[in-house]
Amino acid sequence: MGKQINYYMGYQDFLAVAQAALDAGCVIYAHFRENGCWRLVHGSTLDVVKPEVLRYYFHLPKAGECRVERNASGSEIMTRESELCLIEAGFSNVLVSPRQIIRSRVYVTSGRYGDDGEWLARPDALTKAYNAVARAVKKAAPCTEVCCEGVNPLRRDEIFTRKVYISPDYRKLVQEERYAIG
Repeated sequence: MGKQINYYMGYQDFLAVAQAALDAGCVIYAHFRENGCWRLVHGSTLDVVKPEVLRYYFHLPKAGECRVERNASGSEIMTRESELCLIEAGFSNVLVSPRQIIRSRVYVTSGRYGDDGEWLARPDALTKAYNAVARAVKKAAPCTEVCCEGVNPLRRDEIFTRKVYISPDYRKLVQEERYAIG
């Protein structure tokens, strides 16, 4: 369990969200695939945010140490202990065929159980950083009512209305070019 906001936004809009994380004191980890393995690259500027990398971690150093390890396949992963100092985020992927925008999110855990079975709550500093990032999401992708097609192929012809956090550029794709959101 945790806190999250689902949204639809592209790279340019996500830069404002990443900047909000940096302003809150976070370090950005980019999660990308290289030579068949997942890699994590970190930085304290927007240079680490690239259009070809969809998923990121915002690490808040004052909430705890972030540890990265390699699994058996050689991919770099965050350790379980790092959950209490990370905010997961990313931007949406636009598929041309089928015409669809894939949802993304900003997420922070509520806590985790330690090795001794004791509940470890999310640090207040991480909650404060998450709230700053969430405000940037809501500014870049305001909550808007959109009419869109269903993603389910059996109900693809149905048009329905829903409220979503969506950037103006992506709203235009949904409304004018009939992209589905999923």
